[in-house]
Amino acid sequence: MDRPTLRQLEALDTIAREGSFRAAARTLGVSQVAISDHIKQLETRLGVSLFDRARGGKARISAAGIAALSRARLILADCDALVLTMREHGSQPKAVNIVTRERAPKREKQSVRPAAPEPKSIIEHVEDLPIALPQPAVTPAPLVMSDKPITIGSHPSILSRFQGKLAAFEDAFPDRPVSIDFNCFVADRVALALSEGRITMAYFYSLGPTRIFPSDYLWSERWSLYVGRDHPLAALEFVGRDDIADEPLLTFAATNRLRPLVESCLSNAGLGAMSIAAETDDYGQLADRARENIGVLPLFGAAAARIGSSPGLKRLPYVDPIPAIEVRRVLHPGVEDDDVVQALVATPQ
Repeated sequence: MDRPTLRQLEALDTIAREGSFRAAARTLGVSQVAISDHIKQLETRLGVSLFDRARGGKARISAAGIAALSRARLILADCDALVLTMREHGSQPKAVNIVTRERAPKREKQSVRPAAPEPKSIIEHVEDLPIALPQPAVTPAPLVMSDKPITIGSHPSILSRFQGKLAAFEDAFPDRPVSIDFNCFVADRVALALSEGRITMAYFYSLGPTRIFPSDYLWSERWSLYVGRDHPLAALEFVGRDDIADEPLLTFAATNRLRPLVESCLSNAGLGAMSIAAETDDYGQLADRARENIGVLPLFGAAAARIGSSPGLKRLPYVDPIPAIEVRRVLHPGVEDDDVVQALVATPQ
């Protein structure tokens, strides 16, 4: 069988997301002719026309193109999940790895920085729209989810905001038990679980609108940076990027699925070159290292509220923007007509 290539599937996906062949070529860094060739080769291998082309008009994705796009996105998601899984196999779990280094004496800093407005998130909520048509729903598998137990993919910190909702739902619908999959709290894991029919819905972390499947924006969680109360930075009235760029970082272990989100946010904020002083998934140990002035501890969401308020830590008055983490929701397409699941979604928090 002459199979489509990943590059061809990526071209189809990018055209749908960017809205035109020209924009897709610009995004992928290739010529528009190359994009057109990828699509023609894909159409030949699939035996269908993926776009309806009118002379002088804008190409519109066809019904066959919609179906192919949903399946292509699942294939791309599976490939992303494969890469992530192999990286995890190649990484050994790490305990706290404290890097001891001599700290150069610093001159006492006096802040003359003027008061800055509260920084806004630089990530805006933008919907992905395929060419000339609404975004097609993902069709992971011909599964009927109705009357099955409800499985929610989420992170404990996200789920803590929905405890009242879940309790109210379970009282109202005792015949539809709810279980939680705490491994599904980032987009690639959610995509894989949806494609295999393992979850009914998910509340997950993302850096913006999802590429593989449609999702709803719920809220954003902003970053806070913490140090020990007697750290030199704790005495400053305002702290900016230049003040902490050379400070060591306290962060999650390399195998933690939140680690890529942390690194991406810091990199986008110009802090990607910070050295790592300690890495562990134990929040308590990270907080202890911060109290010992070993490094800067970035936290967001419930962890920032819980850990940041503990004794011995100081939240830095950081004025440069760091991209926020979005919390988003997705439902399996098989429950769109499931009144009980819809009732769960609509239950007040």
